Amino acid sequence: MDEKQFRFIQDMTREHRAKHGCMAYTYSDGQGLLELARKFNPGHILELGTALGYTACCLAASADKCLVDTIEADPEHVRIARDNIARLGLDGRVKVHEGDFKKVINTLPDGYDIIFFDGLAPEQSLLLQLHKKLRDEGALFCANLHFAGNSALEFLKERSYWIPDGQLEDGATCVVLKNVRDE
Repeated sequence: MDEKQFRFIQDMTREHRAKHGCMAYTYSDGQGLLELARKFNPGHILELGTALGYTACCLAASADKCLVDTIEADPEHVRIARDNIARLGLDGRVKVHEGDFKKVINTLPDGYDIIFFDGLAPEQSLLLQLHKKLRDEGALFCANLHFAGNSALEFLKERSYWIPDGQLEDGATCVVLKNVRDE
């Protein structure tokens, strides 16, 4: 699968946001996200911030049997994302969970290969939850850093938790690996 077949969702997201004035934004570098995820050959990915499903589809395309759990709080976005995912035949590989990140994440398993945070702004408490959900040396792709508070930014630099591994979107998305340490 190729990111180009998902671009209709980017266009749909922009139109949806313009009409409804909501917070559904589309990720600008889906191809970069797809290529980066492929480097990890993931089996199971968690995404926080589904919007209308564009990045969930990109992430699912990163490996042949990759499964994606994605979380979205807005019920209308959940409905549209599920429709888009089904339209692309990915409904067997992408599961959209409706609800608040901090609550839904507790119902999901540990051991994700990749977690992609694409919500409004990462908070340190949520980043700590994500750290626990990753497998050892799993990758966190954390978007929207320009909205993040200082404590979240400092936590992502904390070497006892994370190992820096790159960036996307001219630094707006950082990539860190879970540091293996005694917890």
